[in-house]
Amino acid sequence: MEIINLLSSKQGDKTEKSNRIVSEMCIAKPCLLEDIASGFLSSDKKLQSDCIEVFTMVSEKRGELILPFADKIIPLLTSKETKTRWEAVHTLSFIAGEIPEIIFSILPELQKLVENDKSTIVRDYTVDTIANYAKSDKESSDKAFAILKTALDLWDEKHAKQVFKGFGNILANQPLYKTEIDKLVRPFLEAKKKVVANEAKSLIKQIEKQK
Repeated sequence: MEIINLLSSKQGDKTEKSNRIVSEMCIAKPCLLEDIASGFLSSDKKLQSDCIEVFTMVSEKRGELILPFADKIIPLLTSKETKTRWEAVHTLSFIAGEIPEIIFSILPELQKLVENDKSTIVRDYTVDTIANYAKSDKESSDKAFAILKTALDLWDEKHAKQVFKGFGNILANQPLYKTEIDKLVRPFLEAKKKVVANEAKSLIKQIEKQK
């Protein structure tokens, strides 16, 4: 049976279980990823979402297997299907640090998602992608910083945890940003969301170690 026919929507499975099984098959036999990637072009939106979900699952465990397909993932960022968009950018978040040139080329599109996408999940994973891209080098940190600041300004605590992780990556490459980051982060030490407050405290400690 073709691998595509084992996906959740083809199996009548309303859960991710079938896609999870397919992802394990792809890890065991990476050449199957070519068949899954062909589904990105399908007019069947459920099938398309299944295919990119499989890529997310594979990238979480074996990101290097997904690297050759990065260019094929990018068109899915503009899908009308929310699930397809979030799985596409979720996949990219796992490999962003390994494909800085590609992420650089789509920063305008990623910034639009951060600023305008109605889905909190899509925005979350987009900020994750930019935060992980910031790990790459000094230039990546510079480019990421502006977008991460925008996310913090627009959405306050909503994506602050992901933003602060990105700031941490930036500090590793560009310690000169520590004063500005310190000012941005301190107001969140008493954030309503405990995870945000904890991330802020961790980041302040990182800054103080650099002084």
